[in-house]
Amino acid sequence: MISLKGSKNEKIDSINCLIGPSRLCAAAYVQATNLLPADDQVRNALYASPKIGAADARKSSLNFRADAIASGSQEFVVRGSRQNRNVTNIPVATNYQEYWAGIERPIRFWGKGGVDEKISDATKSFAGIEFADTIHETSKDLLATWFNYLKALQSRIVAEKNSQLGDQIGRITQVRYKVGDVARLDAQLATAEQGRLKAFLELAKANESASGEAVTQRYSGIVLIKNFKWDPIPNLQTRKELLRQQFLERSHELMLAKSDADRFDLQAKRTNLDKYPDPTIGLYTANEFGGSERINGVSLSFPISGSARFSNASAAVSEAEIARQRVIETEQRISVEFERLWSQMMSRKIAAETLLDSARSQNEAAQAAEKAYVLGEGTISDLIAARKAANENQLSADLMRLDALESYYRMRLDLHEIWDFD
Repeated sequence: MISLKGSKNEKIDSINCLIGPSRLCAAAYVQATNLLPADDQVRNALYASPKIGAADARKSSLNFRADAIASGSQEFVVRGSRQNRNVTNIPVATNYQEYWAGIERPIRFWGKGGVDEKISDATKSFAGIEFADTIHETSKDLLATWFNYLKALQSRIVAEKNSQLGDQIGRITQVRYKVGDVARLDAQLATAEQGRLKAFLELAKANESASGEAVTQRYSGIVLIKNFKWDPIPNLQTRKELLRQQFLERSHELMLAKSDADRFDLQAKRTNLDKYPDPTIGLYTANEFGGSERINGVSLSFPISGSARFSNASAAVSEAEIARQRVIETEQRISVEFERLWSQMMSRKIAAETLLDSARSQNEAAQAAEKAYVLGEGTISDLIAARKAANENQLSADLMRLDALESYYRMRLDLHEIWDFD
C-alpha cells in the first residue's frame, strides 16, 4: 500500500486543495448574473438588426401600396385638339380656327370603392402582423444564439475547473514522486492528464470566443456574461391544454396565414366585381367656325367585357381557397410544433434531473478517489478514471440543463411571456 509521507494535517490540506475548486465554483454562482440578457438590451439589439430594418421597410412599402389601393388607379385624362376649317363653297373663301377640349375619368362602380377600402385595411393589418412575426422570428434566433454561447461558456467553466484539478493532482503527484512515494509512471500519467485537460480548456475557450462573437456581431448591444445562475424549470404538466390554446392564439404565423386569407377573400370579391366594367365619364367643349358655334357636352363610355374578366374572377376564387386551406395546414403545423416543443421541454427536464443525480454520485466517487489517493490508498489510474467520468457527467448534466432551459424559454417566447416587443 502506497502512503503519503507527512503529518495528518498535511494530508488534510492536500485533500482540501483537491476539492477546494468545487467549493470556489459554487461560491462564484452566488455572484452570478441572470440567465437571459436584460429586456432593454434585447429590444435595442433586435431593432438594430438588419432583418428588422428590412421588415420595417417592407411594412412601409405595404402601407403605401394599401393607400394606393384605397385611392384607386383611376386617373383624369385630358384631351384636346386644334384645327383649321377652310370653307370654299361660299362666295368668299374663309378659314376658321377651331378647337376641342375635354376631360374624362373612369369611375369605380358596383361597390368597388368600398371593397378597395377593405382591401387597403386588410393589407395594412397584414403588414403589421408580418412585421411582428419578423421580430418574433428574430427573437427566436437570438435566443438560440444566446444559448449556444451559454453552452460554450459552461463548457469553458467546467473545462477550467477540471484543468485546475488536473494541475493540483499533478503537483501533488510530482511532490510524492520526488520523495519516492509514487512510481515514475504515476507522475507521467498525471502529467499526461494535465496536458489533456489543458488542451480541452483551450478548445473550450476558442468555442466560447467564437460563440460570443456570433452574439455580439449579429446582435449589437448584447452584453456577454461570464457566469450565471441556474433558473428552475417549473412543472407545467397541469397547464398543457391551456398553454396549447394560448400557443395557437398567439402564433404570429397563424395570424399571418389568416390575415392573408382575408386579403385573398377580398381580392376574389374585387375581381368578381371586375366582371362588370367601369364607365368612363367626361366633359368636353368645342369651338367651331371661328367661335360662331360653341359646343358643350358630356361623354360616357363602357368597355365591352371579354372572357378574360370571368377567367380572372374564377382564378381569384381558387386562390382564396388556397389561402383558406393554408390556414388549416398552418394551424395543424403549429399544433404539431407545440407538441414537439412540449415533448422536448419535458424530456430534457427529466434527462437533466437524471444526469444531475448521476453527476452528484460520480463526483462523490471522484472525491473519494481523490482522498484515497492523497492518503496513499489508491492509484493514479483509478483517480484519473474517476475524475474523467465525473467531469464528463458534470458537463453532460450542465449542457442538458441548458438544453432544458432553452426549450422552456423557447416555449415562453412563443407564448409571448418574454421579449414581447412586437
